[in-house]
Amino acid sequence: MGGFGWQYGQGAGPGWWVVMAIFMIVFWTVLVMGVVYSVRHFRDGHYHHDHGASSMYGAPNEDAIEILRTRFAKGELDEAEFKSRLALLQERR
Repeated sequence: MGGFGWQYGQGAGPGWWVVMAIFMIVFWTVLVMGVVYSVRHFRDGHYHHDHGASSMYGAPNEDAIEILRTRFAKGELDEAEFKSRLALLQERR
């Protein structure tokens, strides 16, 4: 038989090729998803943390107050509702 006996009946067999192919698909999928998540999460210097950090455009309350003023100017809110919502937002500062 010579020195090449591993070619005839010994070795990993075809089942390992299937396992390795599945592993490579899972590996590349996880890697690509991780890169996409990282780019979306850290894009443009925005760090979207849930513990009160503000974005580079200002504090969340300032954005909400501006939206509230716009809605009041368009007539979507009456004066009483505008004042009560404004008071709530100013309390949270």
